[in-house]
Order: sequence, then C-alpha cells, then structure tokens
Amino acid sequence: MNIEASTRIMLDRLNGVEQMESLQTADIKGSNGFGNILGDAFNQLSSYQIGADQSMQAMIMGEDIEMHDVMIQTTEAQLSLELAVQVRNKCIEAFNEMKNMQF
Repeated sequence: MNIEASTRIMLDRLNGVEQMESLQTADIKGSNGFGNILGDAFNQLSSYQIGADQSMQAMIMGEDIEMHDVMIQTTEAQLSLELAVQVRNKCIEAFNEMKNMQF
C-alpha cells in the first residue's frame, strides 16, 4: 500500500470520527432523531457499495485505475455492510429485550 492510499484511509477514518461526534452532539440537542441517523448511515453504506461496483467495472473495462484502489473500496464496502448487519442484529436484540420486559 502506498503512502497516498494509507493517508486517504486515515483521513477517511478521522472524518468518520468527526461525523460521529457531530451526530452525537446534534442528537443531544434534539435536531436529529434515531431515524435520521440510521437513514444517513444507510445512505453512506449505499454509496460505499456503489463506489466499489463502479471501480470494479472501471477496472474490468480497462480504464486507468489501480488495483489497490479497487481492493480498498471493496474492503470498505464489505466492512460497512458487516457493520450494518451487526447494528441490525443489536437493534433486533434490544427490541426483543424491551418486548420481554415486565412492568
């Protein structure tokens, strides 16, 4: 992995942390609800998937794209999908816990 790609990954991670912090403060202020945050996360997941698909298609068509860039984008898409599945599982688990509570 070259320095440019690793720098881009680190900047993306830092931007993700900053976005999460801003979402948390916005949620505390009451401007964003859980549905909005979840919708934004699904939109981001979709953009990762589309970006990975487009880069793979570009590589297959013979366009000038580096193999490591394609691998990075597909890995980002894969990890974001796995994260979304785990969040879904936790939400279902929390819902079932609340459903089984006795008052």
